Amino acid sequence: MITSKDCSEVVNACDAAREGELIFRRIVEFSKVKCKTSRMWLQSLTNDSIQNAWKNRVSSSDYEPLRDAAVSRAEADWIIGMNGSRVAATFLRTSRNDKKSLSIGRVQTATLGMIVDHEIAILSHNPAPFWELEAKFSAGDATWSARWERTGHKDDPDNPEIKAHRITELSEKEMLEEILASDGEFTANQTDRDSKEKPPLNFDLTSLQREANNLWSWSARRTLSVAQELYDTHKLTTYPRTDSRFLPEDMMEEISKTIRQLGAQDKLNEHSQRLIDSGLKNVKRNFDDKKVSDHYAIIPTGKLPPSGLSSDAAKLYDLIARQFLASFHPESVWKVEKRTATKQGQNFIKEARSLSIPGWRAVRPKKQDLPEGWGKLPANPCPSQLVAHEFKEEKTKPPGRLKEAGLLRLMEHAGKKIDDEELAAAMRGKGLGTPATRAETIEKLITREFIGRGKGGSLRATAHGIKMIDILRRIPVDWITSAELTGDMEAKLDGVQRGTNQRGAYMSEIRNRVQELVDKIRDHDRSELYSKSEPVGSCPLCQSNVGETILSYICETNEGRDKVASFVMWKDASGRWFDRKTASRLLQEKSIEDLHGFFSRNGDGYEVSVNIDDGGKVVIAGSTAQTTDASDEELCPCPKCDQGTIRVGETTYACDNAECKFRGLGRNVCKRDISVDEAKKILTEGKSDLIEDFTSRRGKPFPAYLVLEANKVGFEFPPRAPPADTKKFPVVEGLLAICPKTNVGIIETETHYQAEENSEGCKISFLREVSKRTITREEAKELVEKGKIGPFDDFISKAGKPFTAILYMKKDGKIGYRFAKK
Repeated sequence: MITSKDCSEVVNACDAAREGELIFRRIVEFSKVKCKTSRMWLQSLTNDSIQNAWKNRVSSSDYEPLRDAAVSRAEADWIIGMNGSRVAATFLRTSRNDKKSLSIGRVQTATLGMIVDHEIAILSHNPAPFWELEAKFSAGDATWSARWERTGHKDDPDNPEIKAHRITELSEKEMLEEILASDGEFTANQTDRDSKEKPPLNFDLTSLQREANNLWSWSARRTLSVAQELYDTHKLTTYPRTDSRFLPEDMMEEISKTIRQLGAQDKLNEHSQRLIDSGLKNVKRNFDDKKVSDHYAIIPTGKLPPSGLSSDAAKLYDLIARQFLASFHPESVWKVEKRTATKQGQNFIKEARSLSIPGWRAVRPKKQDLPEGWGKLPANPCPSQLVAHEFKEEKTKPPGRLKEAGLLRLMEHAGKKIDDEELAAAMRGKGLGTPATRAETIEKLITREFIGRGKGGSLRATAHGIKMIDILRRIPVDWITSAELTGDMEAKLDGVQRGTNQRGAYMSEIRNRVQELVDKIRDHDRSELYSKSEPVGSCPLCQSNVGETILSYICETNEGRDKVASFVMWKDASGRWFDRKTASRLLQEKSIEDLHGFFSRNGDGYEVSVNIDDGGKVVIAGSTAQTTDASDEELCPCPKCDQGTIRVGETTYACDNAECKFRGLGRNVCKRDISVDEAKKILTEGKSDLIEDFTSRRGKPFPAYLVLEANKVGFEFPPRAPPADTKKFPVVEGLLAICPKTNVGIIETETHYQAEENSEGCKISFLREVSKRTITREEAKELVEKGKIGPFDDFISKAGKPFTAILYMKKDGKIGYRFAKK
């Protein structure tokens, strides 16, 4: 139709962003459209917005810079990903058994680089002991606990672990003990001040994902899925894939209408009415055309939520609606009371916060920090009594692990930690990826085993991810691993969109960078990667230098296993990556107690002692040399004891933990050799592919799967072929739902609704037709999210009789029937 001579104009009503422009231009170019083309700029899908966009449509030529940026982004990502991934897969394998993904991407690899840097900072941390002095005081009816702080202390950037409240010298501790034991009272005084808290801006997608992760540990992908549902299915909120937290200036009247409509909801009525009575605050801040890009902030539409809204959708809608109302409230004011107990110049300090003027915190409440028994001092200042005190022995802790909220903020600001909203706005356009793609980037890194997601949603770089970044930086092709450089490239692309940078110049730089990356990876000499590195330490056997390779720390005179100079320390051991600092420390001290950074298969972190024995072997708590030891090649974490590591022995794949009851897996089963790859699949995924050539005791061949059982590996024989009459249905691409327990996506096949391929243990799988009744997409989504659907009265039994039942989700991911009591 668009190529017909009768067609006078083709209107672009695609998404108001680069991707929407790209889709339209490709259709036009492919179809060789010759008539006039124009652009509707749709920032929302309300009737008024659609009509205004239609009336104000302009020539497509006005959007040439947007088109250039869209094409440039697509081409750059393809050129970097295709060339980088192929050359990495060809030249960066660390062993013949290394089958993991070695994909490279403009955003993916830079994001991985940030996570790896954070992981190394955690692993390399050497805990230092210190004391904290806490004391309890009373004065009149007031009682409180306080912590000693050094007077006049200034933080030292070179020694960040030395803080005002940490006692690191015994002499200082003894001095404080003398003061506490001496005669004389403490003097207590209190100073009060007001602390103002600005109301929040409305959400863009990234800030919404961060908040949902902070509040409920939701993954970014889960938040996006629910936000999309609120927009697409229920029309309760505006377009979610936005990077703006501001509103167009011409929406003021519409916003006032929305606020009135929200008053129809009981839990929001008082906040809506407060704004109607008092008027809107922060109008200039919230309405700013200059800060609205393709789409404006995520806000409620004013439509009343339906009664059957899912739990996830209801929670996220309430958060968006409250943030919206809060953004138009005045600032909240906190009263901060600082109480100091002093004796002989030594101060014990405690602060308490209470809300004096609620402001926007009336809409989004926050717990107050007013300790029990705080009370009021009888005078200010006044004498106070020391009730009790304690010197607590502590150790410095490594940085906390990143959660998705923290990673999303780093991605948004290209690795820079920026908390101020106005400074963050100045960084816009220099981040990694877009709000719509960041969640998928995180999921790709997890799927490709570059990073792992632990309990509570914490993220950690795996050994595979650390190796990848280390090799790329040593080759070196630093730019692909640098968040800052990738952010600069994003800013240049933004310049193409604004017309201040030329597409040709941008693509020329991309091609030059990719050519350099390909050449350096292809031509690098693996033996030279660590040639300029300082020795890690001295060999415990012969005192020669210990150098570094991709996989290990090894004595420079190593002559092989069972030789005099045979020392080797594997970097990846028992679920922990041994970084250079930790390896150096172990070589120097020969033993490290309670070393952190180990992870069990189920994601739990634990500490364990590590030492180098007299024979030069690295022994990790409980490890022995009965079947395998720390010098044998590591295969994978033990699937049973969660502490040991499965290693490749001479005749078996076995755990190096002496206390583990797992029997291991023979390297030959029923006259058939089990390869390293097959063993790893069994021990990590629980089941092999179908093996056709086992030989029974009677000499007959038979097919079977090898499966992980309680404490051994056993056989599972192939199931019968599925019935030929299993009904097949058309397949709709994309996610049907998100498993609420594992955050794994649920998809549909011709015959089943089932979990995507995953490592989270999600086994949801059920037929699309159950007892002659078709399960619709909507019903399947409800079954996954709520755990049950029905009752339905149109099931048909095998005997051909109708029956009524509820379908419910079992723990194993299958479905079962529940019948009404007779």
